[in-house]
Amino acid sequence: MKLLALRVCAHDSNITYYDGETLRYRSFERDLQIKHFGFQDTGGLFGWTKILHEWNIVPSEVDAIGIVLDSTGDVKCEESLYEIPHFRDLGFTCPIHRVEHHHAHSLSFWPLGVTPNVHFVLDGFGDDYVYRSVFRDDKRIDFAEGNSAIDISYCSSLGFIMTRMGAYLGLEGHHLDQAGKVMAIKALGKHHPEVKFVDGIDNLSEIWNFIHLENVRNNIDRQYISDWIHTAHEYTEKVYLNHFLSHVKEGDVVGYSGGIAQNTIINKVLRDKIPNLVIPPHCNDQGLSLGIIEYLRLEYGLPPFDRSGFPFWQDDQTVPRPSSKTIRETAERLARGEIVGWYQGHGEIGPRALGNRSVLMSPLSKDGKDIINSKVKHREWFRPFGASVLDKDVSNYFDWEGESPYMLYVADVKEPDRFPSITHFDGTCRMQTVSSNHEDYYQLIEEFESLTGVPMLLNTSLNNGGRPIAGRVADALELYYQTELDTLVLGNSVHSKQ
Repeated sequence: MKLLALRVCAHDSNITYYDGETLRYRSFERDLQIKHFGFQDTGGLFGWTKILHEWNIVPSEVDAIGIVLDSTGDVKCEESLYEIPHFRDLGFTCPIHRVEHHHAHSLSFWPLGVTPNVHFVLDGFGDDYVYRSVFRDDKRIDFAEGNSAIDISYCSSLGFIMTRMGAYLGLEGHHLDQAGKVMAIKALGKHHPEVKFVDGIDNLSEIWNFIHLENVRNNIDRQYISDWIHTAHEYTEKVYLNHFLSHVKEGDVVGYSGGIAQNTIINKVLRDKIPNLVIPPHCNDQGLSLGIIEYLRLEYGLPPFDRSGFPFWQDDQTVPRPSSKTIRETAERLARGEIVGWYQGHGEIGPRALGNRSVLMSPLSKDGKDIINSKVKHREWFRPFGASVLDKDVSNYFDWEGESPYMLYVADVKEPDRFPSITHFDGTCRMQTVSSNHEDYYQLIEEFESLTGVPMLLNTSLNNGGRPIAGRVADALELYYQTELDTLVLGNSVHSKQ
């Protein structure tokens, strides 16, 4: 069977296609180089159709379509067959399945090779303004809706709460990135006695207290604001943990997705108490088409899809693999303190750079954070950088045991003064463990270790601030020529200004 899965409205549009043998995935933001791109302003559902030609999709040969539409009107979303007349105009004759937003999130775990029996989905909102759901054995057992006007003064969607906070603070950039920036500010503060704890996942707005935000907006005392955010976030972590524990039973494999699952601080709090927690690298809406394609697979009784090569599944421009000589030269440049762009293979699924589309630097650099921010990334001074460390060595450098391959958790840095460029103000780092399966990247870090004694690199995404991760060689070259990136390694080709 040939199956087509679409998330092509709203933001973070993506598509997955199964031709009966091979699965293909594309995030349109990388393709078009527009952060969080969605087709709602450029042709709606039908702006994506150029991919029919690129992937040689014959509409009349497709056996089933699945789509997430994010309904926010008076008509409630119901998972059922759905008619979209213009699809018929394009030549599709197959059934069209409407898939509920949160259900698609909960089905998106299959590329990891695990099947959680309990799923938590928390985001800004999905269909019908639902901002949280809990599924057990594929049945939704708990959920909550915001109100249709999205009145942030009492909506307890953490996504909207932190987005509004970013707006109050005047943070620049796409509104969907504000929550992560506010999260980073937490490390600048300490506990504030005026913020009061109120338990309950649907009472978060009372903790953040938006009436008080007027005082925050008008207050020029940076420390006061940081302390206030620190405490509100601290209480939110407790609320999230209580919510999860109220639904988790002993032996459960717990899946967690939705945009809030990108909050690495909350994730660490959850994992400390729920060791069977599983979060996919595509936990935000970039993973929806993967959940939709799984919905169609189950609906039509097909065998499981091939998972090989995950998470490097972007249908983007690839390059030849680097030779051992090129890897060694790159490690030498990093050891000398250069900022290196690293473009290899296919890109990663999800918003994190995991070693195929990365900007790299030595974690030993005293001023590395400021250097990259000023020369390449051009983003807020308080935002931290992550680190990639060989999996066998992670516990030697971080207060962490086990894997963290998708850079979705923070951990305390054991020697923060030694690694200032990857250590946040609170002594933590968002780290990624790299296994030998990621052969070229693993070898690069090994070569760097042979030169410096450190099996770790500073790793941030291959993009300028506010732009998506590079999806083509031209995007990487643009970054190289328009910033002060010292070196760009494209496959086996090294471009250097040094």
